Amino acid sequence: MLILRGAGLLLALNFGVQKIGWYWSALHAGKPFSSIGLAPLIAKMGFPIPVALAIWITFNESIGAFFIACGFLTRLLATSLALGMAGALYTSVRLEEDWLRAALYLIIFSALILTGPGEFSLDHLLKRKKSAAES
Repeated sequence: MLILRGAGLLLALNFGVQKIGWYWSALHAGKPFSSIGLAPLIAKMGFPIPVALAIWITFNESIGAFFIACGFLTRLLATSLALGMAGALYTSVRLEEDWLRAALYLIIFSALILTGPGEFSLDHLLKRKKSAAES
């Protein structure tokens, strides 16, 4: 599980930081969020509320992915990331781009939904402390 959660850290470092940079630059340039990052692509694909989805994806692939790497709120965030990766897979296939990376992340996060974070995680540590406090 630790290795699967490590994929979350790779996602955060490779894609999440990049997306945060897009919004940070746009904020300083005074550009509307609807014209930067993933929002135009999301709108082109026909998904609803493109700005909100773009911000959700940015959160998923940065903070959410980092939390998964730490094993914090793993199943909840893995569900959110799997949904995002399903959208990325759909978009990649529709645009006839390389879809393999999105498919691999979808499989990884789906596996984490089913298995949970594993023993070496904050979720496990918090569960153990809660059990000890109730005893």
